[in-house]
Amino acid sequence: MAALRCSLLLLLAVAVTAGCAARIQPIQTQLEVRQYQTYTFDTSDSKLVMKSLFNVLQDDGYVVRNAVIELGLITATKETDLAPGRSGQPVLAVGGGFFARGLQDAPIPHKIEVRDFTGNVTEFGQQTRVRVSFQRKVLDSRGSLVEVTPISDPVFYQDFFSRMDKSVYLQRERL
Repeated sequence: MAALRCSLLLLLAVAVTAGCAARIQPIQTQLEVRQYQTYTFDTSDSKLVMKSLFNVLQDDGYVVRNAVIELGLITATKETDLAPGRSGQPVLAVGGGFFARGLQDAPIPHKIEVRDFTGNVTEFGQQTRVRVSFQRKVLDSRGSLVEVTPISDPVFYQDFFSRMDKSVYLQRERL
């Protein structure tokens, strides 16, 4: 009976420990990262692709900070206020009367998310290649850096390039 109890406690400890363990993302090779960050368009008109890239960034709320047409380089930034009730963030409402008023007066930690974008547009024979990268920064209320992480989700990049593809079509058709 004691052995069974010990086994169950050990099993429970292993289950709890496994449930609390941080999920570690597998390390991606440089080739894997480049693969999902790069898209090839079937046009040799790199200016058309660059203009489409500008349009997608502006549609997504980015401010283009730098563009060097000769090099095909674009950098842009998007800032989002992470405070509750701002930038579309939901506000938690609890109770009513005095208690709710008390919550409104409590200081709310103020954070800002900054997404940095870098893009490179290159003619490649009869095609144009675009490589983009995004980075997420979180700043506290004093502007101090809290966190910096590259965006490494292939689905994020697929979605971005899907919008780029539509923008290239619209630009080509002059719509």
